[in-house]
Amino acid sequence: MYFSKYHSGLCFIDRGMGNLEISGKGSISASDTETWNQYESWKEQCTVLTVYDGITAICVGVLEQFPNMVKLRLPKSVTRIDMTDELNTLFHKNDVLVHAAYGSYGDTVAQNNGLRFLPENIELAWCRDEEHDESTKLVLRFYEDGSMDLLYDIFTSGISAGSNGGASLDRPMPEEYYPGCTLEEFADMFSARYHEQIINNSELKIFLRREAERKNKDK
Repeated sequence: MYFSKYHSGLCFIDRGMGNLEISGKGSISASDTETWNQYESWKEQCTVLTVYDGITAICVGVLEQFPNMVKLRLPKSVTRIDMTDELNTLFHKNDVLVHAAYGSYGDTVAQNNGLRFLPENIELAWCRDEEHDESTKLVLRFYEDGSMDLLYDIFTSGISAGSNGGASLDRPMPEEYYPGCTLEEFADMFSARYHEQIINNSELKIFLRREAERKNKDK
């Protein structure tokens, strides 16, 4: 872990295997990447850069310091990235994959600069069953190969999601699903208890619109 010399609370967490995470609050300037007790080539070794929620802006000269970056994960809190010719060249030379939520600034960066985009998973709905003391979270998941599936994250008394008790259930997309389906059609593919939340999901609306646009382009 490397702490910034000039930005209190800002740190860079080296997870190994090229994975670097940035944690802190507010905007990051180029000088903020000067750290204490840093490994000599830590920036060059980074291939996957994850920015944590709390960072709001990435100023000129920050991302340019990671020449081997091939994947950039951006939180919803980021609302500005200062683009430069050098950064644009780096993005396209490395064919950088932007991982961000639909409708976020990261999504805009990917779309405006013609970069590959991996959507963050979409939490479609959450439902509580008092009778059985059970809560279920329904999540639409996306993968780098372009595939999708569903996660039913079930919480019950004495069982935590993801435990050996089998509280997390992976399911394929509904058989009725097809690119270009309407929001109403998509919502009808699930239990009625999820309907209102699915209909009002802003990220899902963007996803379905993009799927329809992609289908029309392929015709």
